[in-house]
Amino acid sequence: LEIFQPPIYVRHEVVHNKFVVDGLKERGAIFVDELDEVPDDNIVIFSAHGVSQAVRKEAERRGLKVFDATCPLVTKVHLEVTRASRRGTECILIGHAG
Repeated sequence: LEIFQPPIYVRHEVVHNKFVVDGLKERGAIFVDELDEVPDDNIVIFSAHGVSQAVRKEAERRGLKVFDATCPLVTKVHLEVTRASRRGTECILIGHAG
């Protein structure tokens, strides 16, 4: 926010920390649920929870400048599932839908 100035959009809460989220809101970050809430050619931050390839492609198609705050552990799981899927291994993910 200091470098790029508001508005900067954040897809979902960037972390599970109310103080961090509230601080970002106070400084001008706008939290959204979906990319269609972000105007074209703006800045968007992906949360620590990661996003699908479809979301990444949509951001690229719309000219959004992306800052990816995906947790490295989440990225590792995504990569392992992709590798397993390519080998024909079925993967079962347990968690919240979406």
